[in-house]
Amino acid sequence: MKKLIKPILFLLLFLLFLSGVIWTLKFAHRQHANRICETVRVFIDTNNSGIFVTEESIIQQLLSSKLYPEGQTVNLNTHAIEDFLLKNCAIQSVNVFTQISGEIDIKVVQRQPIVRVENARQQKFYIGSDGHLMTINPNHTARLIVANGNITEPFRPNQNIVKSANDTVLQPSLLNKIYRLATYIRNDELLNDLIEQIYVNSKNEFELVPRIRNQVILLGNAENYEDQFKRLKQFYTHGVRKVGWNTYRIINLKYSNQVIGTRI
Repeated sequence: MKKLIKPILFLLLFLLFLSGVIWTLKFAHRQHANRICETVRVFIDTNNSGIFVTEESIIQQLLSSKLYPEGQTVNLNTHAIEDFLLKNCAIQSVNVFTQISGEIDIKVVQRQPIVRVENARQQKFYIGSDGHLMTINPNHTARLIVANGNITEPFRPNQNIVKSANDTVLQPSLLNKIYRLATYIRNDELLNDLIEQIYVNSKNEFELVPRIRNQVILLGNAENYEDQFKRLKQFYTHGVRKVGWNTYRIINLKYSNQVIGTRI
């Protein structure tokens, strides 16, 4: 019997200690949940792509929607704030955190535009690096490659032209092809320095306008654009150096394994 007393006492003390810890945690949680938020901090990662969203604009959006957390208890619906801010097509991701001190942090990652589109409907917008469509910011113009011409697809804010809502890859549309061309150009140092415009002609074929004056590059439907760009780089790296950059008016890449230059 005496041998059982010590283990029983130890178990009782442990249970008493455990219940005390649980009560303390519940009390602390209740106190934290009832704490009033006095400070809201907004952190913005611009993705090195200029300023398309500001702390002031985020606060104003939250105030207008009555979701601004200052003056509310910290036990608020942070997901509602995140979902609301994600409707802003300049924002790629949002995370809202409540601190023990009662502060609320809103961390925003700005979407990165890669091409500026001017469609046949006179609508102007960006395509982001993740494939989402973005509105133009009148207070900031990004220096990007421009796509224009016979682009009939309308602008739908926040539309993803690369993947659908269930994350499946979409069939290439005109905007999808422009996105792919712009992404490839942007990721290649030579092409990024060389190309300034993607033009869609009346046949829905792609023409590239380089920074070199009076020159146009024909891609056709651009189904094999990676191979076409490789041929173009070889042409500029080896062929053009022998005759000069301004020798050719038209560089035709529409035909497989060929680069046809038309002289000025």
